[in-house]
Amino acid sequence: MTAQHFTPLCADIDRELNNLKRLTAESETLLDRARQQVTFLELRTAGSVLHDFYSGTEKVFRRIALEVDGSLPAGPDWHLQLLLRMASPLRDARPAVINEDLKNRLGEYLRFRHLIRNIYGFELQWDRCHDLLYDLPDLFSDLSSQLQRFQQFLLSVE
Repeated sequence: MTAQHFTPLCADIDRELNNLKRLTAESETLLDRARQQVTFLELRTAGSVLHDFYSGTEKVFRRIALEVDGSLPAGPDWHLQLLLRMASPLRDARPAVINEDLKNRLGEYLRFRHLIRNIYGFELQWDRCHDLLYDLPDLFSDLSSQLQRFQQFLLSVE
């Protein structure tokens, strides 16, 4: 495969990064509002923003797995396996998409997404949401940098 083959994938990654950037801005606005008072609206909004952020990140990882790796992981823990795969190079195919530190940090957001899918929104804890929201801008910055580096790799394939 050549760089031209990966041009649409890179465009899709850019689009998702823009969506993730928007979610990051929403998280900062939410944290500002929540300094005054945390109601069920802020709590549920926090859950939604955090869920959407990891889902968007995973959307990028799924596309990479399908278009570069050739397949998605299978089985009941495929979400975790996909995250682990993105932190590992594939011989003769690609370097690691993300580093170990980012993998570990994203693992927290994956666990949160799993949690929110399996509880009622009123069961969310603000302290947990707050910590994840607070870390989101730095996480996004690291994710964006590492995905842009990966795009450079894709566009250099001959």
